[in-house]
Amino acid sequence: MFRECRLSQTTFALGTVININLYDEGSQELMTELIEKISNIEKAMSKNLKDSEISQINRQAGIAPVKVSEETYFVLERAIEFAELSDGKFDPTIGPIIDLWGIGTEAAKVPDAKELSKRLSKVDYKKVQLNKEEQTIYLELEGMALDLGGIAKGYTADALVQLLQANQVNKAMLNLGGNVFAYGEKNNGKPWKIAIQNSFDQRNNYFGYVEVVNKTVVTSGSYERYFEEEGHVYHHIFDATTGVPVQTEAVSVSVIADSSTDADALSTILFTLSIKEGIALVENLEGIECIYVTADKEIYLSSGVKEIFTLTDERYVIKHN
Repeated sequence: MFRECRLSQTTFALGTVININLYDEGSQELMTELIEKISNIEKAMSKNLKDSEISQINRQAGIAPVKVSEETYFVLERAIEFAELSDGKFDPTIGPIIDLWGIGTEAAKVPDAKELSKRLSKVDYKKVQLNKEEQTIYLELEGMALDLGGIAKGYTADALVQLLQANQVNKAMLNLGGNVFAYGEKNNGKPWKIAIQNSFDQRNNYFGYVEVVNKTVVTSGSYERYFEEEGHVYHHIFDATTGVPVQTEAVSVSVIADSSTDADALSTILFTLSIKEGIALVENLEGIECIYVTADKEIYLSSGVKEIFTLTDERYVIKHN
């Protein structure tokens, strides 16, 4: 018989609401350890905290390398691998562009073209020096700035799963502001049903769900953070090669994977690509699936997701690639 979760806790970190539900196993001590883990990652990787490792690296841009923790080094190393995979569309040095636009803050505005060009000259993942032996990171140009917002939440989910495994917890549900990790299976032995957010209605509405075990589901969408100016809508997902919000046929893309770190970065990358390009990329990546949604409520699925996806909203239509 299915039982309610044993322990549940909600916290705010990494700019989002984080909810942890433990089923069957787990203790309050473990929950405290999980919350501390989230806090430690934020203290290391948030560019909004002035004493974080990322902020230290940014302050030392063009001056000197900064020694960092193993975790920060690993995450940045992965971020650069994804920058290479996407030909720079995803780029962890996008900090100057994000600061300039200010989306998600009261200062959000369309920037001056000259200033945008100046900031864009500081965005280049190839100018990040990683020294594995010294475990240091150095930004070659003054004015460069790292922003791990496109990958840090995913890494945090994976780090929490590692803690659950180490403590012999078999079932848990993690939700880091839309980065969902379904760990283990439900108490009744069935897969978890993870709803896919409806981009057009109020939050908590969904158009379908995927059934998964030990998988993460991460969604990126233009509906998450945006502002309007002179009749134009500007959202928070940037193409790092142009410095402007991505113009695409999709309103959202969801990635299903084993690693939330990978799914977090890939959801951003896939949003910058056309649906055809994105699905072609996914078909060449082992263990990765995706769901694209367009403004016309058309759904495009990668081949492996078709078996686990169920459509629940008849206003949407599944299109064949």
